[in-house]
Amino acid sequence: MGLQMSPKRMIVAKIVSHKDFERSVKQALEAFGLFEFIDVRRQAGIVDVKRTHDEEAVFALLDRVSKIVGLLDIDTEHRAGPEIVVDDTTIDDSLKFASDVIKSVEEEVLEIETRMAVLKGDIDRQKGIADVAVSLEPLGVDPSLIRTTEFTFTTAGVIPSGRDDELDWSIREVTEDSYYLSLLRLKSGVTTAVLTVPIEQKDAVERILSALEFESFEIPEGYEGPPESIAAKALEKKAELESEYEKLEARKAHIAEEWAPRLLAAWEALEVERRRVDIKSYIVYTDQAIKMWGWIPEGKEEELESILRAQVGTALEVSFESVDFAEYEAPTYISNPEFMKPTEDVVKAFGIPSRHDLDPTKIMWLSFPIIFGLVFADVGQGFLILLIGLAARRAKRKGQDWGAIMGYIQSGAEGLIMMGLFAMLGGFLFGSFFGAETVIEPLWSIFAHTDEFGNPNPYRSSHMLKLSIEVGAIHLMLGILLNLYNRIKHGKFKEAVVAGSYLWLYYGFINLLLGVSYNSIGLWFDSTSQVNLWVPFAGIGYGTGNNGIYPAIPVSPMSWSLFCLFLPLIVMAVFSFMSGMDGAVEFMEYAIAMISHTVSYARIFALNTVHIILSSVFIEKLPAIIDIPMIPLEIFGLEIVPHEVWAHGHLTAPYLPLLGAVIGTLIVGILEGLLAFMHTLRLHFVEWFSKFYHAGGVEFQPYKVRRLHTATPKIEPLISSNVVL
Repeated sequence: MGLQMSPKRMIVAKIVSHKDFERSVKQALEAFGLFEFIDVRRQAGIVDVKRTHDEEAVFALLDRVSKIVGLLDIDTEHRAGPEIVVDDTTIDDSLKFASDVIKSVEEEVLEIETRMAVLKGDIDRQKGIADVAVSLEPLGVDPSLIRTTEFTFTTAGVIPSGRDDELDWSIREVTEDSYYLSLLRLKSGVTTAVLTVPIEQKDAVERILSALEFESFEIPEGYEGPPESIAAKALEKKAELESEYEKLEARKAHIAEEWAPRLLAAWEALEVERRRVDIKSYIVYTDQAIKMWGWIPEGKEEELESILRAQVGTALEVSFESVDFAEYEAPTYISNPEFMKPTEDVVKAFGIPSRHDLDPTKIMWLSFPIIFGLVFADVGQGFLILLIGLAARRAKRKGQDWGAIMGYIQSGAEGLIMMGLFAMLGGFLFGSFFGAETVIEPLWSIFAHTDEFGNPNPYRSSHMLKLSIEVGAIHLMLGILLNLYNRIKHGKFKEAVVAGSYLWLYYGFINLLLGVSYNSIGLWFDSTSQVNLWVPFAGIGYGTGNNGIYPAIPVSPMSWSLFCLFLPLIVMAVFSFMSGMDGAVEFMEYAIAMISHTVSYARIFALNTVHIILSSVFIEKLPAIIDIPMIPLEIFGLEIVPHEVWAHGHLTAPYLPLLGAVIGTLIVGILEGLLAFMHTLRLHFVEWFSKFYHAGGVEFQPYKVRRLHTATPKIEPLISSNVVL
């Protein structure tokens, strides 16, 4: 794979085989895993192939096993035991295996589920009876009396507190004082009411009760006696039902534990069969043969053909071609090491690379954590990010599920590890440990917090600003260089001249800015002095221009400006306008973005400064509670934790204020960490990608099956020498 950054060229593979070997062809494509079907049937208006009886059985059995798996709360995304070998040589083999597993447990599971549903209803019913009895107990009413007789209508229930007087008045007016009403206001905000009226007043009274939001109790038949005895009896029955319910739950859990591996194997085997049935819509059938077309990466032809011939034998024709429309319709296949997958996902979030793009994953895998480490430079907080990344990676490898939100941390574990490492490196370079400046002396001495007399270093911020601009300049020039390389590679020489001129122009601009002056633009047009050649990072702390670090060259700033600023700008303009309106727009974008995108990298300085200030607030303003003494540390003669540091105007042994470090990490570490991530992402998506990356591609989605619970036996190659296609 090497440093391959361009998406693989895609070619079309055509496969023709005898109908008898359709299944073998599908199994070979599963083993290959890099074949994306082209839907020629739909393009040609061919009617879909009908499913066979066995294929319909796949879907029916899959529904049944999915229901069982769901009822037993078995997670299909996690392995429940060792892989089970499933012989799927024929569809009958898969169906028989799945059917045997289903028959072994389905009846019992469904019976348990039905019984549990009945018990749940009975438990709720007994609870309701107990609640009614408890509500009637303060009124001393026998629930058996709450009914309709030949002469009276009696009901009981609750109404919102505050409406009981309205109820009393309304019933009195309707019945002309021929009623019995007992009320008891409860703490829950409702009033319990028992009402008896003549039977002829029933309809009118029910309308009043409905208007006053009266909720009647459901009094079950066969319950007589004092309310307290009814409540006790109902609660006793409820406890018996709950005990039976718990036993059924335990039995279901036991079945799940015992049968989970085989149920998952049956589910997966049927899922594989379902996928095999679904891809029939991409296959063209003739009387004797099957035909299919699909995209594969160039260079995989021999591998595909060897796998097909091992499975199918000689009853096979395979051909490959690069079709004319591939430039526009071919999917994009990119391949990166597994540890770069989080970075690749970030790139895909912006857009899939097109055929003429470069995949920036391999560079961004390093540039992203470097910039993040400069923004979020702290040894202690970076170490916590590293630990989270390691824990997430371990959980991912063990198949643990952290849920929908925390799952993003799992999927980005390798990225977090890199970000944590570079945040720690930045912390060592700039001297920050959980926000405290009383532990580590910066390894990069110009970023020392104090001078030799213990006074705050007044130049630290300006050094950080220059570092940010230089990081941005190198990052942007790398993007322009990638654009130049890509255009030369694809033979777009006119556009390559524009990209080369832009690289020339941008370097000239940065050298004028740092190798001449950023305080006075007038010095750029001086014809008497000389230009100093900018050397990245070496001159930080020494100013610009003739600072004793940048080597002088015998060229005046005026000549440099003419040759490295105006001349490339003119060349870029000429070749851009030769490309029409698109070229003109690109020229304007480049010219404007040259300065604005460079200045945008000053956010590294700004965010780093904010991070330091916010962290120091908790260190300086909160009482230390405990000052943890730090032991001096040297590694290979390099002093990491010094013997003494400047703190509050005097030398002291290095220490860590515990309370400020803890609270600062909890607040600043989380908020600033997210902020640093978002701005680092923005510098890549907006400033860097705009130089060379366009996206707009379609992701390569090959036909493959994912086996987590099953394995297949090794299949011997078929020999089929006498089959006519």
